[in-house]
Amino acid sequence: MNYLIASDIHGSPSTLKKLISYIDKFDVSKVFLLGDLYYSGARNIPPSDYFPKDVVSLLNSIKDKVISVKGNCESDVDLMVSEFVIADDLYLNLFNKDIFLTHGHKYSFDNLPKFKCDIFIQGHTHISKIERKDGMLLLNPGSITLPKDNNKSFMIMNEEKVTLYDLDSLQVLKEEILWA
Repeated sequence: MNYLIASDIHGSPSTLKKLISYIDKFDVSKVFLLGDLYYSGARNIPPSDYFPKDVVSLLNSIKDKVISVKGNCESDVDLMVSEFVIADDLYLNLFNKDIFLTHGHKYSFDNLPKFKCDIFIQGHTHISKIERKDGMLLLNPGSITLPKDNNKSFMIMNEEKVTLYDLDSLQVLKEEILWA
């Protein structure tokens, strides 16, 4: 099974449409979204195609595939218009490994949760990362809309590896064998 991991859409329907177009290409069973879906917040300049209502419609159209956590820009209204669950954080088991999904404004690479997990996945920083630390795999897909590392990016993860892709070119930016 392939899982698509993305973060920080910030109300851009054009980047989300491109991301959704990869669901079939990569035979994705679930899409993990790491928050900041609809709004840009006070820190970010809104994207040129900023239209949160379109992002709501697009995400609701794939609601059966979406697993999402709440970002620091989400509001109670977002929970009402979204036809999928937006959890505070998620702890799940895939590939017989414990995985923690969070946005990154509470728990982060610098403030890991007290419980053990094999893979820690966060968004929030808009900077992609694949790194091993103390036996844990740390992942951040960056941002598909407002990257701070010059690459609009997302990840595909399966039982063998995690791959960071450039959203526009599909160039592989980094890859890591999961259980090496």
